[in-house]
Amino acid sequence: MSNIRLTDQARTFEVIAWIAVVTLSVQFLVFLKLLTLIGPVAEAISYGDWAGLRLALPPVLSRLVDVLPALIYLGGVLAAARIFGRVAKGELFSRANSDGLAEVGSSLLWGAAASAVIVPWIKSWLAGEYGFAGFHLEMETWVIAVIGGAILILGKMMAQARRLQSQLDEII
Repeated sequence: MSNIRLTDQARTFEVIAWIAVVTLSVQFLVFLKLLTLIGPVAEAISYGDWAGLRLALPPVLSRLVDVLPALIYLGGVLAAARIFGRVAKGELFSRANSDGLAEVGSSLLWGAAASAVIVPWIKSWLAGEYGFAGFHLEMETWVIAVIGGAILILGKMMAQARRLQSQLDEII
């Protein structure tokens, strides 16, 4: 693949990634419906109604916990958008790109962990079950975690290759 084709594809994927960021952000705002949930919390605080606050706060926290994995994934999409932007400018094997790949992989791993373990655990505590509610493992979670691990390792391999190349360049 020529560099021109690669940079054109990178520009296309950069645009797609930024569209995804905007779309996901709007969906978060719609999904959260925070304005309808925060109203009772704000009212309870303004009147000093601590019992009312204790009743109004769990739905808000639960809704925020529900989107935790998606927010982590969004960080990976932002890192990917930045990688695409750098590749579109001709920057291929840079430290920023290898770090960005590691960030994408890490986001996928942490998002999968949040989905499988962290969210169920926090939600069980919010529901008053002060223990561990178990894992929520689905096939997609495993796939995302494995692909995240692969991308993380590729980013670290790319950084190692870049270091070796600079050492070779110093010798020659």
